[in-house]
Amino acid sequence: MISPANGEVTFSAGLCISAHARIRDFYQAVVSNHPHPVAGWRQYIFGFLKSEYGRFQVEAAVNDILRVEAVFLSHCDPLYHEGKPDPGRIACHNSIIAADLLGQKEFPWGHTFCRFDPESKRDWLVVVFNPFINVPLESRSAEKHITEREPIPTGDWQPHLQNPGPPLPLRD
Repeated sequence: MISPANGEVTFSAGLCISAHARIRDFYQAVVSNHPHPVAGWRQYIFGFLKSEYGRFQVEAAVNDILRVEAVFLSHCDPLYHEGKPDPGRIACHNSIIAADLLGQKEFPWGHTFCRFDPESKRDWLVVVFNPFINVPLESRSAEKHITEREPIPTGDWQPHLQNPGPPLPLRD
């Protein structure tokens, strides 16, 4: 569900939310959006998605240039108590951190934590991406860079193989 290498959050249906991804790449999965408490940001709601850990309510905070800055996950189960912190949901969120991230909460790509939100009255597993990680803002430039090749050298480009020099002395 959460990759320790880069913080990507993946779901069973194939949706993968990565650090600073463009929200337009996920429009088909977005149910709705509303203003976020941070000025200029918006909260995008993906609804309920399945993963290997069960069903989750999924939301993402998007900055003013429409890049994902955080992902909010709340495990869904009819046995949980809505409207107040639920020990079962908290345990589930902590077990995901333990299983996927080996209990680690801080990474070069960002950090994770569990929080009860009094406004939505739910416990959330939060994945926040570091704003200073090296993620290209345009995927086209990355694709172009990957497909470009350096010119193949011509002429005498491996002189050390043509004239290796005298053999090294053997050790006694």
